Amino acid sequence: MTKPRVALIVGNGFSMSFGHFSGLAKDWNTQEPLSWPIPCPSQNHSFLESLPRLKSIHEKHIDEPDFDVFAKTIDKKLCESYEPDPFVVALEARHYLTIAFSHYANEQIAKLEQCKNWPWYNWIKFHKENVMCAFSLNYDLLLESVFDELSVQYFSLQVNHHGNGIPLVKPHGSVNFEIHPNSISYTPTYPLTNFVDLNNTPIIRLESDNLIYPRYQPLCIVPNESNKYSKYQWVKPANDWFNSEIENCTHCIFIGISYFECDRPELDAILDSIPANAVIIVANPHPPDEFMEKLNGRPVMIWDSYDGPVDSAGDLFPLKSDDGNSLTKCFCTSGLSYRYCCGAKLYNKT
Repeated sequence: MTKPRVALIVGNGFSMSFGHFSGLAKDWNTQEPLSWPIPCPSQNHSFLESLPRLKSIHEKHIDEPDFDVFAKTIDKKLCESYEPDPFVVALEARHYLTIAFSHYANEQIAKLEQCKNWPWYNWIKFHKENVMCAFSLNYDLLLESVFDELSVQYFSLQVNHHGNGIPLVKPHGSVNFEIHPNSISYTPTYPLTNFVDLNNTPIIRLESDNLIYPRYQPLCIVPNESNKYSKYQWVKPANDWFNSEIENCTHCIFIGISYFECDRPELDAILDSIPANAVIIVANPHPPDEFMEKLNGRPVMIWDSYDGPVDSAGDLFPLKSDDGNSLTKCFCTSGLSYRYCCGAKLYNKT
């Protein structure tokens, strides 16, 4: 028998699940970050007041969803029609997202201590020895916080990190990433007086108690933006490392992935690296049709509970037996385990 080798690909649905379970979503809706009460790190007022170009775009489209507003900040022609410099509008959006999600990440960390019965926490706890690699499109630190609580070591190519553990790729940036202080010399402040963006420098890791300060260069891709960091020194090697691990995985779990068009090149590259016989699990109450079409011909399971990796009775979906070995494959050659294939009805009756 073999042990499962699991790859995690994490999207916003992972954070939404925790927000739903913990109650955090009541005040911190990740679909509406522009409505969050974010104070300016260097002024005593709303952060948006110190980002006048972003604020202007937001006010002109106040009735539209926040992600649509962010899409407008990277629309060069639209920004030029309003007169703001498109480069600076996008930069202000990055600063806002970095500081806003830094506050949000700290709220998550505080809540996690009280919510260790969250199904995803318990599922990762049960499978922590089986997680071989992880890929997150989120800015927040929820996955890292779960790993820290469970003593799962991970590494994302920050020059001041310990350099041990599984590859955790965050190709769209993270609130605990900052460019190396030796890369540039100036005093960051808000409103911006220096417009520093898209420099391919080494990065350092920030501790969770040191996230709320004016950033030298925010490291986050704006929602609906294609990844401008894909060739950077802290992304491409991490992707290569991740892909070398995923080639040996038995299970690949896509958690809350929306499969937006801007993200498809990265997600499709992952799909191309997954072994043909590996089980792909789509953990999403509403799996995207286009994504499911990409999975035709592969062994696929769908976990569609809003609560996470649990069945209708609230029991976790394990990928291994109590002895640590993978569940027995089904005799029907579907590629799935018997428990989740031909044995599903029998199992659900017991």
